[in-house]
Amino acid sequence: MSLKVAIRADASVQMGSGHVMRCLTLADALRERGAEVAFIGREHPGNLFALIEASGHRLLLLPEPTAVADARLAHAAWLGATQTEDAQQTVTVLRQFADPDWLIVDHYAIDEEWEATLRPLAGSIMVIDDLADRRHDCDLLLDQNLQDQTGQTRYDGLLPATAIKLIGPEYALLRPEFKSLRATARTRTGAVKRVLVFFGGGDPSNETGKVLSALKSLACEDLAVDVVVGGANPHYPQLLELSAQLPGCNLYRQVGNMAELMADADLSVGAGGGAMWERSCLGLPTIAISVAANQQPGCEAMAKQGAILYLGAAERVSAEQVASALRVVLCSPWLLSNLSAAAASVVDGSGAVRVCNQLIRRRLQVRLAAPSDCEQVFGWRNDENTRKFFFNNELVAWERHREWFSAKLAAADCVLLIGQDADDAIGVLRYDIRQRVATVSIYLDPQKHGLGYGSALLAAGELWLKQHRPLVTELKAEVVSENIASKRAFVKAGFEESVLTFSKVLSGG
Repeated sequence: MSLKVAIRADASVQMGSGHVMRCLTLADALRERGAEVAFIGREHPGNLFALIEASGHRLLLLPEPTAVADARLAHAAWLGATQTEDAQQTVTVLRQFADPDWLIVDHYAIDEEWEATLRPLAGSIMVIDDLADRRHDCDLLLDQNLQDQTGQTRYDGLLPATAIKLIGPEYALLRPEFKSLRATARTRTGAVKRVLVFFGGGDPSNETGKVLSALKSLACEDLAVDVVVGGANPHYPQLLELSAQLPGCNLYRQVGNMAELMADADLSVGAGGGAMWERSCLGLPTIAISVAANQQPGCEAMAKQGAILYLGAAERVSAEQVASALRVVLCSPWLLSNLSAAAASVVDGSGAVRVCNQLIRRRLQVRLAAPSDCEQVFGWRNDENTRKFFFNNELVAWERHREWFSAKLAAADCVLLIGQDADDAIGVLRYDIRQRVATVSIYLDPQKHGLGYGSALLAAGELWLKQHRPLVTELKAEVVSENIASKRAFVKAGFEESVLTFSKVLSGG
């Protein structure tokens, strides 16, 4: 049976288009893994319902929005109902999509009260947030923003103790075309011939117009400018006039090729939020202006890493200040080159896959290895990027491997397991058992490296041991010091590190 996922998110002219877009990215990635996804939303002006339906996902509508006065929630008007009303209405429409495995909530006006009401109707709850200003009743929290050293603790006391936290741009929900274009992205030298301007789907304060005015004042006739606005942008007529006054300016509305526009640009001027991670993935140098309070911490953290040139909050940035920043960067290729390299180091484009792996990890299965697995495991073991982290990193001959594999399958003190994501074999686990202690070895299909499969496979193997080898009470593993990814996988799976050795005492049950 396929995974069922319901998503509660809203978009309006004022806010939320970025929330729906990142949820669409996750929904598409989940569908690639066989999941069935339904969106639950309210029909605000500026909603993205047509885009959701065009993407082939189911759409469940809540009643028309009503005026809301709720002092507890700064974003209550965006919800379009009181939180209690919204929860009860969501309960009603969710019955049309019965028993979802996951309910994903991406909404600043929702907290633990709403989530507790919906909990009986969903297997698990995931929250996407970056405010850390309210409590959540969830099993998984995603905050894809870059954080300072306190980022991992900013949700302390706001989540259940058992909730998993996915924090940082490594989990940024980017569409697959960004990762594809990153693989062929050019090295930016700092020369600027094309500028991209984008401030999100709504841009109610018209930062786009501010930047166009700044560009007009520079009178750079040989500079090409691509301007992108959302379909709900209320300033479109004014922007048409401004763009017509700029030679080489193209004004686009609700585009589907943002990744290509970013790849072609030499410089961007735009907001924080999700677009910042898209630009970073492609190493696009950026002059950034935060258009919402929740964007400021992420922009500040990126600026501290030298990954953007941050001008500050929109209400404190004038067209003249934008023009001054443009003058500086247009004559500073070394600055733009450094911004590009620093930005590209922050995001690799695989965040959606990592989040998907967390959502399906309960469905990741392990099975006993069979003789037919021998050849595939041989290929994994001899891959250069795998064996370089082995204590014995020499190539293994086929005959030697075949003999070893057959011996391990027959050994009473060894368990060899193959991890399965649906019908796709993703890696191998070996447990060498001595009385109550099992020493674990793990390696993955090289195509699955860096996507979060390691910790999920370790967790699935642990469940298998509890069911089939209940006398095992402790796990140990040795990891080469340079193998940072493997260390992270063991830590995420609950192991404790001591020099090069990881260990875990298994609980009963």
